[in-house]
Amino acid sequence: MVITRSVKADLDQIQALIESSGTSEEEVSQTMALISNATTSFASPNLSFTAKIDDTVIATFLVSKDVNLEYYISHFHIQNQILLSEHERKGHCRLVYSTINPIYDRSTRFFLKEVLRLSGKTCLYFECDHNTVIPTIFHELIHVRSRRFPHFLDRKWDHERWDNKTASTDEDDAEKDFKVPVDGADRKVDDETESPFALCFITKRLLSETKITKNSRIVVIGASDTGISFVEYLLNITYLQFTNVTLIAPGGLPHHNVQNKRSNLKSQSTSYTTAELQKLMLESRITVLDARMTDIDRSDKNVILDDGRLVPYDTLVLTMGIQEKTLDDLKFQTWGISPVPADIRRCRGVLSIDDPNLYDTLKPEGTLMQKLTDRRRITKTVVYGRTLNAYALVQGLMDRGVSAKNIIIAIPNQNKAFILYNLV
Repeated sequence: MVITRSVKADLDQIQALIESSGTSEEEVSQTMALISNATTSFASPNLSFTAKIDDTVIATFLVSKDVNLEYYISHFHIQNQILLSEHERKGHCRLVYSTINPIYDRSTRFFLKEVLRLSGKTCLYFECDHNTVIPTIFHELIHVRSRRFPHFLDRKWDHERWDNKTASTDEDDAEKDFKVPVDGADRKVDDETESPFALCFITKRLLSETKITKNSRIVVIGASDTGISFVEYLLNITYLQFTNVTLIAPGGLPHHNVQNKRSNLKSQSTSYTTAELQKLMLESRITVLDARMTDIDRSDKNVILDDGRLVPYDTLVLTMGIQEKTLDDLKFQTWGISPVPADIRRCRGVLSIDDPNLYDTLKPEGTLMQKLTDRRRITKTVVYGRTLNAYALVQGLMDRGVSAKNIIIAIPNQNKAFILYNLV
């Protein structure tokens, strides 16, 4: 098995390998254009590498020659994961593309170490956005959490910024004849907006340390802030690899149902924004089940779900979070949960804010929302409560087309009575 810089003679086999991975024709042509440019042009911003066995291409990698490290530092907590003083400034690169013959997936760490050695790099980054195809080497990478800027504005703050203007020397002028293209050079360090992509990394030292594989079945119940942070902590342990982590999230993860801030029916968590949850990419790293736990079989160590499925566990973590209990006190069950016990009543149209099917029930094209937005027949909506969830629900209903004059807010007072307010 040999890994070398790609040459023209490898391009046909590289294209066949990419096509065999199920990539679309458009993506194949775009990727081959980058690889061909990196192979034939010295001025290309990328480097191309090929792994072979007996002149047969089994893997290909495309990495950048340099990265905008200042942007990574300002937008991600990479200093919590990497000792930057131990890496030369020119030792950072980004993985642009990779594909490996599935037969040789077990050699992934060897491939990455050789790519870093041949390119003279010590730290490899990988960027993921909502259109990125997760590569097979993803399980070897370590996720870096993005920074949250200390303001809630959707625009820049109007303040003075430091401009780094250093006097150029004759040596600097001589080096300007040829500059290594910087990947992401157009990104501004002080743009004060969260990065649109997630960032992962791996270093030569981490590749030389064998990860301890943990096959214990860990089941986490509830997608609360505690549950998500617990899973995030497990996945960020650099020397352990958890292969069997299951998160049972009734209604799915919070960002699965929210397209924009105004359409949200619940108050947003202060621990994780929608963008941060998307960047965690939990769906690609663990098993996420959209289901509801109904019972726990402690003797056989099974979690029983509402659809009858059994989820075995070795370690069970309960992180359901704070839940609304008004309907429970009244011996009612929310409309989205069935079946219900004999001593519990269920009334059509009565929903709890913690109903796992809340977003499906109140989806814009649903039967209930069509009835609430019908201008010919007025239907009133009563929202009971005084928390942020109540006002978030009102905003979500109005965003879906419900008239404000048809929404009534019932605010309970200290005497357990309530006051009615009509939004007009």
